Amino acid sequence: MRRLVIFALLVSVLFSAWSFPTRPITLVVGFPAGSAPDIAARLLARKLSQRLGQSVVVDNKPGAAGTIAAAGVARAEPDGHTLLLALASANTLGPALYKNVRFDPNTSFAPIGQMVRGAFILSARSDLPVSDLKGLLAYAKKNPGQLAYGSSGNGSLHHLCMEMLKTATGIDVRHIPYKGSTANWQAMSTGEVDLTCDSMTNSTPALQAGRVRPLAVTGEARMESLPRVPTFREQGLPQVNVEFWYGLMAPALTPGAAVTALHAAMAAAVQDPEFVAYFRNQGIDIALSGPDDFARLIRREFGTYSELVQRVGAKID
Repeated sequence: MRRLVIFALLVSVLFSAWSFPTRPITLVVGFPAGSAPDIAARLLARKLSQRLGQSVVVDNKPGAAGTIAAAGVARAEPDGHTLLLALASANTLGPALYKNVRFDPNTSFAPIGQMVRGAFILSARSDLPVSDLKGLLAYAKKNPGQLAYGSSGNGSLHHLCMEMLKTATGIDVRHIPYKGSTANWQAMSTGEVDLTCDSMTNSTPALQAGRVRPLAVTGEARMESLPRVPTFREQGLPQVNVEFWYGLMAPALTPGAAVTALHAAMAAAVQDPEFVAYFRNQGIDIALSGPDDFARLIRREFGTYSELVQRVGAKID
C-alpha cells in the first residue's frame, strides 16, 4: 500500500508539471493601457495563449516606472500563472533609482528570458555645426557648458546615457530634464536643447523630418534601420551602452518545469512573423535569450546603474 501511495504521489507531481498551465495566466504590465509596453504585452499575450492553450490576460498596474507592478509579481504565488513583462526601467534601473522598491532585482524573480532590445540614439540638432561624434566632442570641449541636452526626466535612461558619455569623454554639457519624451523632443525642435539620447521609436519623427542628425547608437551592433550610424563601441566608447529591453519573468521559486514551458512558448512567440514585424518596424531588434543569460544581464545592468545613479545623484524617494 505504501508503494502505491508513493507511486500515486509521483504520478501526481509529474502530471502537474506536464499539464502546466492549468488555468488562465495573468501577464502584469507596469504601464497604462495604450502605452508601448502595454501594446507589446497584448501581442505577446495572444501569442502565448496560442502556444499554451490557456488564455493570457494583461493586467495593467502602472506607477513608479513599472516597479509597483514588479513588486506585486514578486509577491505572487510562484506557480507560473502570474508573469511580469520585465523592462530595464523597472527591473534594473528602477531598483537603483527608487529608495523603497519592495523587491530584489536579482533574487525576487525567476527569469524566463529576454525577448527584444532597442538601442538608444545620440542625436544633435541639425543646425549644430557637427557632422559626427568626433566633431561633437571637439565642439563641446571648445565650448564648455554651452551645450545642453534634454531627457525625459532625472534618472531616466536618456539621462544616464548622456551621463555615461560625459564620464567617458570629460565633456561639459548641461542637463535639462523634461516630463517625458514628448516634451523633450519639443525642446529639441525649438532649440532649447542641443542633444538628446533616446530610443528609435521616439527619435524617428525628428530623424525623418531632418530636424536632428544621428551621431551614434548604443549596443553591440549597428541598427538595421540606421546602418550608416556607427555604435559608440566602434567609436572607442564601449562604456556608453544604455539599452531598453522587454523580457518575461515569474516570481522566484517558480517550478523549473513551468519556467521551461513558458520559455518555449515565449521563444515561439518571439519568432512569430507578426511579432518580428511589429518590433522591427519600430527599429527594435529581436534578442531572444534563456533564463541564465537574462539573469546575467540583469545583474550586470543593476550594478552599472546603481553606481551611475549614486554618482550623478539621481536617486528618487
